[in-house]
Amino acid sequence: MSALGRIVRAGLLVAMSAVGASAATMNFDNLPDEGAQLGSYSENGIVATALGGVLAYEGTPGFAHLDDSGTGLAYGIDFTMGGLFDAVEFSLTSLGYDFWDPPGPLSDNLIVTGFNGSSVVSMAGFILSDVFGATQTFTLGSAFSGLTSLRIELIYPVNSAYCGAPCGHLDLDYVTLNGPAAVPLPASGLFLIGAGLGLGALRLRRRA
Repeated sequence: MSALGRIVRAGLLVAMSAVGASAATMNFDNLPDEGAQLGSYSENGIVATALGGVLAYEGTPGFAHLDDSGTGLAYGIDFTMGGLFDAVEFSLTSLGYDFWDPPGPLSDNLIVTGFNGSSVVSMAGFILSDVFGATQTFTLGSAFSGLTSLRIELIYPVNSAYCGAPCGHLDLDYVTLNGPAAVPLPASGLFLIGAGLGLGALRLRRRA
């Protein structure tokens, strides 16, 4: 590559660093069943780490299955990207409860938590029975920005009725995160890049 070509390439790389990364989605297409004993899974720049069990699908490939207790499957997953990110959305199919008696009032048992380091940045809770049935998408707002990890977990319900173990189940899919974005260059920075390219080209012409 010529000296001028190297200058142009360097300028383009710097300019491109001003553009934020696009969204990445983990859809668990290659997630194995629980026989693989998988503790973590990577896809499209996202790393999923199991909580309390293994990452796997159960019955239907292409989903991560969570049980709130009593099995070797994870009750939750931590998602990271190796830097700060914004959590956008995720989809799940609720598979209901296994109550042995009519339940009392239910508390939130699907908990979504955003962390920056060890500090909780944001949290949202849902009652799994309220989203029973077809796959639904949950959009996370601006509160879930600037995270180092996103946790999605099932909590064993506390109520007046006995529930089997596991009690709650779900299939998780399409976890979408906006990856680390470089700090945008100010207009003056872009001007300096252009000026540097121009000076470099001028010097090469004078040498010729």
